[in-house]
Amino acid sequence: MKSFKTIVALMLALVLCLSTCSAFACTAMYVGAGLTADGTTMFGRSEDISNSYNKTMQYNPAGTYKAGEVYTGCYGFTYTFTHDSYAFNSMSDDNGAAVANECPDCGGTHKHNPYGAAGTNEKGVTVTATETLSGGSKLIKAVDPFNKETGIEEAEIPTVLLSEAATAKEAVDLLLSIYANVGAQGGSGIFIADNTETWYVENVSGKQYIAIKCSDNLVFAVPNQSAIGLIDLDDKENVIASEKLIAVAKEAGTFVGDEAANTIDFIASYLPDQVANNRYFLALQHFNAAKAPATLEEIVETDYAISNVDAEGNIVPFYTNIELDHAFAIADVVGYWNIAGIGSTSNLDCHIFQISKEDAATDTVEWIAMDHGCYNAFVPYYPMLTTDFYAPYKLSTAPASFVTEEPAEGLYYATTGRKYVDGQRVNVEGFKVLPANWADSYYWTFDALSNLMEFGNLTDDQKAAVNAKMDELQNDCYAAYGELQTAVAAAADNAAAAKAATEISAKTAEKVHTAVVELVNGLVK
Repeated sequence: MKSFKTIVALMLALVLCLSTCSAFACTAMYVGAGLTADGTTMFGRSEDISNSYNKTMQYNPAGTYKAGEVYTGCYGFTYTFTHDSYAFNSMSDDNGAAVANECPDCGGTHKHNPYGAAGTNEKGVTVTATETLSGGSKLIKAVDPFNKETGIEEAEIPTVLLSEAATAKEAVDLLLSIYANVGAQGGSGIFIADNTETWYVENVSGKQYIAIKCSDNLVFAVPNQSAIGLIDLDDKENVIASEKLIAVAKEAGTFVGDEAANTIDFIASYLPDQVANNRYFLALQHFNAAKAPATLEEIVETDYAISNVDAEGNIVPFYTNIELDHAFAIADVVGYWNIAGIGSTSNLDCHIFQISKEDAATDTVEWIAMDHGCYNAFVPYYPMLTTDFYAPYKLSTAPASFVTEEPAEGLYYATTGRKYVDGQRVNVEGFKVLPANWADSYYWTFDALSNLMEFGNLTDDQKAAVNAKMDELQNDCYAAYGELQTAVAAAADNAAAAKAATEISAKTAEKVHTAVVELVNGLVK
């Protein structure tokens, strides 16, 4: 097979060393049930770390962790399970047989779920984490520092919560108790949901946090920047905040709000230097281009921030000043990750959760894509009925390798990497080489496609043909969702429903995977 070198025209910057894997370019979004065409709540996230970094999809059976077992994560946090864990699915980094069970994040081989960034458990609790929030005030962190030794790291949150919690509120309470007792290793934005409610939690310092129960008419985005603005903490039904949230900001000299009225502007108080990044601009344009700021420089906090305080100071349901230009359907949410700059080569996976208020094993749909959101098809799953995943999702492989001499064979592309030279890390020109069995892996197949599309010497006609094929495959995925609904409704019992749901989703993933392998091979040849 010819190499990427024969078709690569551009150079890709890549940081090779990922010993600390903060998800630094993730982008999340939320659209409440009152703003969608079918009355479902929709939220999702891309997990962004690096180009060419294997991600797997795993099913964790009930009892994966036992009552009394101590979970030891990558970064020093430990947790003792109170009962045998619930079954749950998770998107995890590769610490499988092909890498001798070594975790790529911490190098450990102990039992843990590395970077299990999102999933749903058998009780219908959904968690998506690792939306890293950066830019917290140094003054705040001087008063309330992160616990870098034993605090919970955002990548450990889904595993602990999905193993333990039977409801979204249980999961919220557990997470906040961990923040209060041991603290966090870093800042993050977390979605926690079930069929009755969706919570969004932010922290940007060790033990201070704010959690809000999202309203049905709320829409917002989270591009590694805080989304929570002016909040009245007296809204006890819908707000849970750390006891010292205002006090810490006052001690740091950053407090913005009205202490007597028990209000705080979280962004202004905890991230006073936050300036909207380009992904906020892209998100606002996607929601409603006609009413969005015309340029990035025009965006101010009130254009995107969540609040429960109206102009007269009254407590109201959570809102932003974002107005959708139409009721959103799943295609609109999928389209969010088709935006260049939100979809990117650093996407490891993109996942969308679509939750209805029915109390059934079908109330949650998870739409899954691996790698670049722009060149993809989101496959639907009923996660509470799915008992296994298509094998190429789960495949452990050798990692991509960086070499300075052009390989004689294989699939590779030119890149800039970092290596140690005389004890110093320096940029060097070289080549990123995909695993030899890339076509057997769901992730690596899409990684190959995205690097061809982004950096290959493809003609406009070739790119158009790829995009048309991906549109076709996405429509097949929408049709598969209809097939899922029909098959589960006709199932005689839960076991039959689980079998049908698992098989249909796997069949759909296989169809998408097979088509993309053919695409890549055709383009390379």
